[in-house]
Amino acid sequence: MDEITRLLSGIVKSTDERWLLQCRDFNRRKRPEVVDAVNKRLSELELLASLKLKPGAGATLEDRVAEGLRVYEALLKAKHGKGQPAGYLRRSIKNNGPREALVRTLRTHPHGDSMGFELLARHDRLDCSSEQIAIDFASELPADVVEIARRTLADLGKGRGPS
Repeated sequence: MDEITRLLSGIVKSTDERWLLQCRDFNRRKRPEVVDAVNKRLSELELLASLKLKPGAGATLEDRVAEGLRVYEALLKAKHGKGQPAGYLRRSIKNNGPREALVRTLRTHPHGDSMGFELLARHDRLDCSSEQIAIDFASELPADVVEIARRTLADLGKGRGPS
C-alpha cells in the first residue's frame, strides 16, 4: 500500500478533527485529493455530531419543531455539500408559528413528503419528522393531522412509505 493510499484510508477512519485540519493544511498545495478527502470526512463528522444531539424529555412542541428543522437542514447540508436552508418550512414557521406550520405541512404533504421524511428516515431520525412530532403532541393538534401522521408512519412500517 503506497503512502497516499494509507493516508486516504486513515482520513476515512479518523475522528480526530485537529489531525484532519492539520493534514488538510499540510497537503493544500500538493495533494488536492487529500484535501477533498479531509473536507468530506469533516462534513461526515459534523453531520454525525449534529444527528446525535436530541432534545430532552421536557421538550415542547416548539422545541421539537425547531429540532426537526435543525436536523433536516444538517442533512440537507450533508446531501448538497453546502448550507441549504429549508426555505419553505422556515417561512412557514416565521409566518404561522411552529404549531400551525406543523399542521399546514402535514395537511399539504399528507403522504410522508413533509420535512424531508425520507431523508430523516434514512438517517434514523424520524423523531424529527412532522409525523412523529404530531403523534407525540396529539393532544395539542387537530385529530385529522394526527391521523395523517399515524397513517404515514404506519405505511412506512409496512414498506409502503415514500420511495
